[in-house]
Amino acid sequence: MTKPAANNRLTVPVSLPTSPEALAHVHDPMVLEMLAGALGERDAADAASDSVPGGSASPTPWFADEARGIRLYQGDSFELLARARPESFELIFADPPYFLSGGGITCQSGKMVSVDKGLWDKPTSFEEMHTFNREWLTLCRRALKPDGSLWVSGTHHNIFSVGYALQTLGFKVLNDIAWYKVNPPPNLACRYFTHATETLLWARKGPKARHTFHYADMKAENGGKQMQSLWSIKPPVRWEKRHGRHPTQKPEALLERIVRASSRPGDLVLDPFCGSGTTGVACARLGRRFVGMDREGDYLTLARLRIEDETGRLQLVFAFPVAVPRSEEAPEPAPATELCNPEPEAVALPPWADLVTAALTDLGGEADLREINRVMANHSRVRSCPTWPATVRRVVRQSRRFESTARGRYRLRV
Repeated sequence: MTKPAANNRLTVPVSLPTSPEALAHVHDPMVLEMLAGALGERDAADAASDSVPGGSASPTPWFADEARGIRLYQGDSFELLARARPESFELIFADPPYFLSGGGITCQSGKMVSVDKGLWDKPTSFEEMHTFNREWLTLCRRALKPDGSLWVSGTHHNIFSVGYALQTLGFKVLNDIAWYKVNPPPNLACRYFTHATETLLWARKGPKARHTFHYADMKAENGGKQMQSLWSIKPPVRWEKRHGRHPTQKPEALLERIVRASSRPGDLVLDPFCGSGTTGVACARLGRRFVGMDREGDYLTLARLRIEDETGRLQLVFAFPVAVPRSEEAPEPAPATELCNPEPEAVALPPWADLVTAALTDLGGEADLREINRVMANHSRVRSCPTWPATVRRVVRQSRRFESTARGRYRLRV
């Protein structure tokens, strides 16, 4: 995810504007609605009529989906955060610079490539890095609701600074999650262990805050056992990069879990370094409102394409026509003995194989059975059938449309 350019990292002070003159240009009504407005107590209409210092205009969304409450803003994250109304967001996810682009090498698709991500990720002194982390965390804490929570990703390059800053600013660290990447690139230097994890710090605003945590949902997702702080999630698959690549893109499964675990439908979620928009995709999929900030227009374009694709998929992928021709190889719908609620006779149900095909297509043509079930979980036919996971498992094993590539993993047959 894109971060502030290197030459602008430490130029925005933590002190926030309080004078009417400094606030005059941030009371645009649309900004008040989604970015939670500006600082100060004056009426928006009065503020909008004031003179604008330096001739600067109110920030306007770079992209907006008003129906779903999704907005992207282009600009310096520090400046945008400083203009947001305090205590506006229920959840914040941040993927800040790791400061690891120091000319090293890694292995990608069997080739030796540079680890450099961009100027915004160039290493700096520890003092400068820690000042940077403390400043953006201060701004995020101000924008976070009293019972909200914040997630930050990182590696050993930056995460210790982030953790120390969280504690000194008054946050209560709830968990340090180890994200195990399952198939990390090998260590070419052969002088230390292969880097196979990233760290996610989860914190609430204060020691006595009442943060959101959907414990039961996470336990159910983990097969009825308490979910641990070790998450095995593969890096983004090719399907997630179909609109373009970003050097630090996070997998959708990771952000989905974070958003589902620590927010409610309709909550307002912020990503101050949104990059390719994975957080926005997860929010669109799960019914959360979203505000993303980034400096780079190219990455915002990528984020917009992914979000529009996701919202279009929600409308179309399972919007089957009333009459769907039943393919010969598709298994019959689950019989009454499987306790599936009968549908009205006037509605022609899509075959289970069609549902699985749509889910696999959405997942790039190949996926684990758990991923297939996750995509299918919201379909009306699935909701009416308590035993649908067993039906899906039978379909992928028996239908000639699919073939197994590994235990519990299937793909569309070519």
